Amino acid sequence: MKTVRRITQIIFVLFFVYLFLAASYPLTSKIPVDLFLRLDPLLALSSIISSRAFISTFIWAFLLLALTLPLGRFFCGWVCPLGTSLDLLSYLSKNQIGKSLKKIRPFKYYLLFFLLVGALFSAQLIWFLDPMAIATRSLTLSIFPMATLIFTSIFAGLFGLTFLQDFLLRIQTSLSSTLLPEQMTFFRFAGWVLLIFLVILALELISRRFWCRNLCPLGALYALFSRFQVLKRRVSPDCTDCGQCQSMCKMDAIPDDFKLTDDQECILCWNCVKDCPEGVTSIDFNSTLLAGKPSPGLDLSRRGFLASITTGLLSVGILKTAFLDRDLKGKLIRPPGARPEPEFLDRCIRCHECVRVCSTSGRFLQPSFLEGGLEALWTPIGVARYGYCEYSCIMCTQVCPTEAIHKLDEETKKKTIIGLAFIDRDRCIPWYKNENCIVCEEQCPVHDKAIELRDEKVIHWDGSERLVKRPYVIENLCIGCGICETKCPIEGKSAIFVTPQNEQRWGA
Repeated sequence: MKTVRRITQIIFVLFFVYLFLAASYPLTSKIPVDLFLRLDPLLALSSIISSRAFISTFIWAFLLLALTLPLGRFFCGWVCPLGTSLDLLSYLSKNQIGKSLKKIRPFKYYLLFFLLVGALFSAQLIWFLDPMAIATRSLTLSIFPMATLIFTSIFAGLFGLTFLQDFLLRIQTSLSSTLLPEQMTFFRFAGWVLLIFLVILALELISRRFWCRNLCPLGALYALFSRFQVLKRRVSPDCTDCGQCQSMCKMDAIPDDFKLTDDQECILCWNCVKDCPEGVTSIDFNSTLLAGKPSPGLDLSRRGFLASITTGLLSVGILKTAFLDRDLKGKLIRPPGARPEPEFLDRCIRCHECVRVCSTSGRFLQPSFLEGGLEALWTPIGVARYGYCEYSCIMCTQVCPTEAIHKLDEETKKKTIIGLAFIDRDRCIPWYKNENCIVCEEQCPVHDKAIELRDEKVIHWDGSERLVKRPYVIENLCIGCGICETKCPIEGKSAIFVTPQNEQRWGA
């Protein structure tokens, strides 16, 4: 079973990566590319509590949570891609079990209570610590772009070898339609996202599954339900107390009695069964093999519980009363189909599935900083100087697991206004330089053109009279897609820019 577990872990990690790669233009996958996020009961609970609405995409997450009742924390040991990454790191580094830090083990429960209290008062904080959100976000913003950069650099170096060029061209053609993007994409805060991921990996060097044992709030939720599990470790009375099982338990779930098991911590990895020299340990449904006392209960202090609740309430106050810069808010351009801002923030889990899929189309979406205040940190916003909202693309509306971005059909999306363009006449070439430039009008995808060029006679600085085509934005036609800002040839700040004025939110 240990071998079966490892094979299963590899399959699920490859499936996770496949869905990540499938989240690209054109979106043709029959399987939802956000499937792992939909299966996360912690994201489901937090989003539903915070938004005060049932989110149908999470129905399977509750089934998975229900399976924990008879099967225990099987998800942590067999499915979780972040847990598998930690196991792989330990295997490659030949890391031993490490220190037993049982005193800080309850901390993951306090984190869980802290996050759920925040959700109760509409402060969505679960995104920062949920393993599915962390894995998806890290892969999107940091790991995949870095891997792409390394591969293309090596590829470019090898291309200098003439005899390899035909072979490399065939490889490049093949990979361009499957693994590699057509052009490099860069994301804001990619370094911070990578740093968080690396810290989680580094904790593995202190003890095996340090993150899962002590910090993971999803693991804490599964642990609460696994107290009632039926599939569990059993030890026959013939146990010789050799302690081999305890030394091999990556979750430190076997106490000094050796016959007992902390069922809340056991992830059914089967290491204790595989390495038991006497063959007296099993994991099954047979209660007649159980020896010794019942499983130890949760060791939670009243002080720790109250501290987590109080901290959760304080975080709500800090997030809700943080200063909102009105100048920065002028850059808060949400994806088409985004719900009204309060509801959007209640639902958005910062998984960045929308950012990932947009990076294969117009490259419009990026993680936000303080454009929407502290509460909106790392939510998706449009950065039109870097990329634009592709006129006929609806992919971001199809991959949101919490429905913070509502699904739109193509015709509805083309009519959805996400902002309004303005012309800075101090920077626009036809206005300040009295020379023709028609880039913004040419690029405008709206059928009746939201940018109009008008022939105007102007007096040039040398005194000559000129006829110049000057651009004007037709407000009732502009949808704020931002392609005019992206393509503006002016260096630095664009001469035409998009603000969220006139935006349409779904259901508003």
